[in-house]
Amino acid sequence: MKFRYKIGAILLSICMLVQIFGITSQAASGSVKVSSGSGKVGNNVTITCTITCSSGPIGYGSVVLTYNPSALECVGTTNMAQGSSGSVRYTGVTSDGTTRSLSFSMTFKILKEGSHSVSVSTASASDVDEVEFTPSKSGGTIKGTVATNPSNPSGGGNGGTTNGKDANNKLSTLKVYPGTLSPAFNANVKSYNVTVPDDVTKVTISATPQSTKAKVTVSGGDDLKRGLNTAKVVVVAESGASTAYVITIMRGEEEKISVEGIDYTIDENFTDESIPVGFNRTKITYKEREYEALVNAKNTLHLVCLKNEAESKFHIYDTESQEFSVLTMIERGEGKYIIPLALKDESGKYKNAEVITIQYGEQHFEAWKLDEEFSVLYAMNQDGEEVFYRYDSVEGVFQRYTDVELDLEPEEEGEKLLFPSKYYMYAIAGLGGFCLILLITMFYFVASRKHRHEKRKKKMQRKLEKEKRKEEKRIEKELKKQKNEE
Repeated sequence: MKFRYKIGAILLSICMLVQIFGITSQAASGSVKVSSGSGKVGNNVTITCTITCSSGPIGYGSVVLTYNPSALECVGTTNMAQGSSGSVRYTGVTSDGTTRSLSFSMTFKILKEGSHSVSVSTASASDVDEVEFTPSKSGGTIKGTVATNPSNPSGGGNGGTTNGKDANNKLSTLKVYPGTLSPAFNANVKSYNVTVPDDVTKVTISATPQSTKAKVTVSGGDDLKRGLNTAKVVVVAESGASTAYVITIMRGEEEKISVEGIDYTIDENFTDESIPVGFNRTKITYKEREYEALVNAKNTLHLVCLKNEAESKFHIYDTESQEFSVLTMIERGEGKYIIPLALKDESGKYKNAEVITIQYGEQHFEAWKLDEEFSVLYAMNQDGEEVFYRYDSVEGVFQRYTDVELDLEPEEEGEKLLFPSKYYMYAIAGLGGFCLILLITMFYFVASRKHRHEKRKKKMQRKLEKEKRKEEKRIEKELKKQKNEE
């Protein structure tokens, strides 16, 4: 009988070790697929990119997509993807151990007629066990069409004639003095930025239409106030079709804002698609200037978009102290997220708890330490509710935490247990030793796996930055070539 018990215990231990170390012989594999879409020139169309792990749950995925910026304009992305002129970059990480795919969507404005590809430039991924693989690539296509009718075969404002009248309503040149347009002028691009010194109160805007039969009207540029100003150039074709070019003029140097040692300036040109769920547009005042910002439904949290040469992202803004802090937004799937806030303990139940900094991917936040695995943070969810969450550092998951009682006092010595015999006590001691060894093995495996994951992640980030610089140089070269051809 005892022998059978020993054999059973050994088999159970082997099963537990197999479960812990995830023994498998299956190689990781997967794919990256970009959907397609179509629409009329001047309209927006949304497509989706999906990174899939076919061999099991996905751990992380990274992709760079490229497109022709003279034919398509990226006006919005989801799931923290970042779009720039000619490329879209995305890196996603999962921690639930069940999801097989990562996805994000992109919204493009169609600038030209024809079929325009959205290609997968680079892609990499790993499964939940950090086995890296190179996914297969499948790009998408956006088809731009021009509405036609018997009296307007060329599509109205894109050239041709309407009822025998010229329908060209585009500019051939656009200049601002003093100042330099950003981006450089392109007849298909309708929005520009210009920065002028603080002593400049007026700018001269000159615009030439492509068609001699079109009329140009310029408004704005006079009596510039400190901060942001808007000017508009409207082109009306002989047929009556019109289009507008908008110039945002910044008078005075942009305010330099330092957050955790990194310098930023305020970016007001964020799109509606980039606004997090639960936030709406508003205005904030910073150093006597009014800026575009966001506020949640309960008017308790303000976000301001800050930019530098490397990135543009939202930060938390304290309207009372006029200070900025890093926005940590932890997505929990299906439009749900939490934003860790400054620790708040009005009840005093955490006054004796140790405050630690939690590193979550590339983000970090402060929390009260419960033990080596668990901590408690104060956060706001997508509904604007400010509540406590418990963070499991081993599983990397968050759970709403209602039991905010902490036993931080020394434990009192309890009564000693009486065992029926010394052999029973030896058996319990042996089992406890085995469990202790097993737990140490588990912690070592988890720690080493997290270390390898972070190492691979940093390596991948360096690789993506290198590819990003290479891609930007390629796009810059193509834009220069297109400009010369024009």
